[in-house]
Amino acid sequence: MASRTAQRGKLSSIFINFPPKSKRPTQIQTPTPLEKFKTDCKSTSEINTNEALTSFYNMLGKKPSPPISSFNKLIDGVAKTKNYQDVIFMYHRMVEADLLPDYITLNILLNCYGSLKRVSLGFAVMGGIFKRGYSPDIVTFNALLKGLCMEGKISDAIGLFKKIIGMGFQPCIKTWGTLIKGLCRSGNAEVGLRLLEEVGNGNGRSDLRFKPNLICYSTLIDGLCKEGLVDKGKQLFLEMKGRGIMPNVVTYGSLIHGLCEGGDWEEAKRFFMEMLDQGILPDVVLFTVLIHALCKDGKTKEAIGLLNLMIQRGEEPDSFTYSILMNAFSLKNKIDDAKELFAFMEAKGHKPNDVCYNVLINAYCKCHKYERGHEAFQRNGSRRTQANSNYLQHFVEWSISSRQSQGRSGTFCKYASSRRYSGFYYLYYIIGWAFQ
Repeated sequence: MASRTAQRGKLSSIFINFPPKSKRPTQIQTPTPLEKFKTDCKSTSEINTNEALTSFYNMLGKKPSPPISSFNKLIDGVAKTKNYQDVIFMYHRMVEADLLPDYITLNILLNCYGSLKRVSLGFAVMGGIFKRGYSPDIVTFNALLKGLCMEGKISDAIGLFKKIIGMGFQPCIKTWGTLIKGLCRSGNAEVGLRLLEEVGNGNGRSDLRFKPNLICYSTLIDGLCKEGLVDKGKQLFLEMKGRGIMPNVVTYGSLIHGLCEGGDWEEAKRFFMEMLDQGILPDVVLFTVLIHALCKDGKTKEAIGLLNLMIQRGEEPDSFTYSILMNAFSLKNKIDDAKELFAFMEAKGHKPNDVCYNVLINAYCKCHKYERGHEAFQRNGSRRTQANSNYLQHFVEWSISSRQSQGRSGTFCKYASSRRYSGFYYLYYIIGWAFQ
C-alpha cells in the first residue's frame, strides 16, 4: 500500500513544470506521409494472412522488385489482423532480399513490437529511423507510448511524453487517450483525472490543450469506478454530458458496475432506466452485471425478471450469466430452481461450462443429495467437468460414510488419478482406503 501511495504521489506531479517547448518552424497542416498511408489503407478490405504470405513471396520473386509501397500495404494489412510475428518475419525476409525499408515500413515494424510488449525492440527501430535520416512524427511516438503503457512502464511512458512535448510536438487526441488508458490500467485513474482537469479543461499551459472525446471519458470513468472512486466517476459522467458528449452502453456499463459493486443498487437502477430512456440498448455484459448485483442482494426473483427482459430484447445470456443465477438459487437451497435453470439453459442451446456443472453439483452436495450430485458429474460424459475441491470433498464424505460398492469409487478414482491436481491425488488415496 505504501509503495502504491508513493507511486501515486510521484505521478501526481508529472504534469507540473513541463520542460520548455522547443521552437519549431510553423508547419502547414498537411498530412504526413505516414498519416496519408494509414488513410489509404483504411479503404482496403481485411486481408487473409495466408494469401498475403503467398502474394509476398510472389512479389519477392519478381524482377525487378515491386516498389516498397506495395510491400508496405501488404504487411500493414497483415498487421491489422494482429499477426505481428508474421509481419516481423516478412520484414526480415525483405531485408535479406536487399529491399530497403522506408519510413512507413519501420513504423509498421515499430508498432508491431509495441503490440507484442517488446517495446525495447521498438526503441531500436526508432534508432534506425533516426539513423536513416527520417524525422519521426507524433504517430511514431504514439506507438512507443502505447507499447510502454501495455508493458506497465508508466513512469517511462511519462518520461517519453515529456520528451515529446520538449521536442516541440503537439500531442494529438490519440496521445492523450493512450496515456489516460495507461494510467487507468495501472491504478492511477486519479492522475488521469487530474490530467483531464489541467489540460482538457484549459487550466494548464495554453499550448497544451486537448478536447477529450467519448473514449477518453469512458476510460476514465471505468478506471475511477474500478478503484472505488464511484462518486468521482459519477461527477465526471455528468460533466461529460454537460459538454454535449452523450454516453454509450460502455460508459453506462462502467458507472452502473461501479455503483453495483459499491452496493448502491437504487442509483444503479436509476442510471439503467435513464439509459433505456435514451434509447441505448444494454448488452450481455451490462445485463449480467445487474443480475449479479441483484443476486448478491438476495433478489433472485428480480434477477430472473431481468433475465427474461434480457431474452425478450434479443440478448442471449451466456453460461456465466446462468451460473450466477444458479449459484444464487443454490445459496438459498432452491435446488429445484437451479436444476430447472440448468435445463432451460441446455434447451436454449447453451452448453454448460465447468462453472455451471460445479454450481449444480455443489448445490446437490450441500443438501446431502450426493447421489444426484454424482449423477450430474457422470452425466457430463466424455467432456468431464473440471470438478472443484468442494465437490470432491463432498463425494469423499458420501463415499466413506456409505461405503458403497467399488464400482462407484473406481469410476471416480480413475477420473481423479488422471488429473494433475495435487488435491486429487490426496483424495484418490482416501477413497481407495475407504473401499478397502
